[in-house]
Amino acid sequence: NNGDSSNSTSNSSNIKASDYFAERILYHEAVATAMAKYAIFNPGSLVIALAPIRDVRYMGGPNGRVNRISHVLSPECSIDEQSITTILLNPSAQETLSRSKFLRLEIGTSPDNRAYQTKVADYLWFSTMPKVNMIPRLMNGI
Repeated sequence: NNGDSSNSTSNSSNIKASDYFAERILYHEAVATAMAKYAIFNPGSLVIALAPIRDVRYMGGPNGRVNRISHVLSPECSIDEQSITTILLNPSAQETLSRSKFLRLEIGTSPDNRAYQTKVADYLWFSTMPKVNMIPRLMNGI
């Protein structure tokens, strides 16, 4: 160490960023494992997890890991991608990673990669009617 405090601050912030991502992965894996174990040992049960939007959008958190973990724990289990439903409550455009005022409903959208497209969630739930121009398209609006 040459006594340059700015260098240690820079290294410190890099470590914190990597720790953050490692912590998120560990947390998501732990939550998904707990959900999978409960569902496997209690067939026919309903498992509900409340999580921040950032943890479940685009199947990027526990909801995207349950299927894989379930089959590692019990290869013959009936849990599949269709068994998992994600509902976002009052999402904003920013929370869906949109750079505009519109909600981003999926990622990976183009004619060439339609098979790999990932939806933001199965359902969007709003406590009050959102601005019509916030949602690019409506399906089965109630």
